[in-house]
Amino acid sequence: MKKYLSICLALVAVVLTGCGSGNGAQEESHVAKIKEAGKLVLLTEATFPPFEYQDSSDKAVDGVAGVDIEFGKLLAEKLGVELEVLNLDFGTLVPSLQSGKGDLIAAGMSVQPDRAAIVDFSTSYYENGLYIIVPANSDIATKDDLVGKSIAVQQGTTANDIALGIENSNVMEFKGMVEAGLSVASGRSDASIADLLPATVITKNEPSLKVLSEPLTSESTALAVPKGSDFIELVNETIKEVKESGQLQAWFDQHYDAVVIEE
Repeated sequence: MKKYLSICLALVAVVLTGCGSGNGAQEESHVAKIKEAGKLVLLTEATFPPFEYQDSSDKAVDGVAGVDIEFGKLLAEKLGVELEVLNLDFGTLVPSLQSGKGDLIAAGMSVQPDRAAIVDFSTSYYENGLYIIVPANSDIATKDDLVGKSIAVQQGTTANDIALGIENSNVMEFKGMVEAGLSVASGRSDASIADLLPATVITKNEPSLKVLSEPLTSESTALAVPKGSDFIELVNETIKEVKESGQLQAWFDQHYDAVVIEE
């Protein structure tokens, strides 16, 4: 009986040891993986100024500059690794993060329930909203006036969803928000729907356009990491730090003034 009991206890110990080592392998730290790789891979879509835009100056990383790139630089510095920026189509950002192509989405992304179900969002670093861009002499004054109009939007965005819900609208989808906005200036569309800061950057560079004062939505903008990643702790700490120090506002001021849109 004692011999049988000893054998049983030994088998239990082996099973428990195996389970313990298996869980440890499955729960390998995302932060540790980034450090091991020696680089932080940031996923973005560089047509959303001042959050991200294409730039050839020394403030850019892999040809992209903006507020979100500043976040990437600071996070990479804290981790002691290099920063790599991948400029992708907006609609591919979440799938690319899920597949392991990158470590962080920094793309002026709005927090939405469908996205939050498959990625982890940081605390908000900017409270945003969608606004209507129209020609300066347009009679369009509210969302109701968009019924039956051609509306330019960036594909895969919340602006796209809003436009599709407007009765009898002709929704024109573009890869980038700037391209969508400029289609109004060229007469290809009657209006565009865009986030406030990109909308004001577009109209600053194109005086023939204006932004209507009434917001269509109120949205929180955040960074995103893979579901369950321990990297979110450092991301949230960094957001809190730059907001409290005034550095975040300095980044917005710097990149808002730096953007020059070429048609």
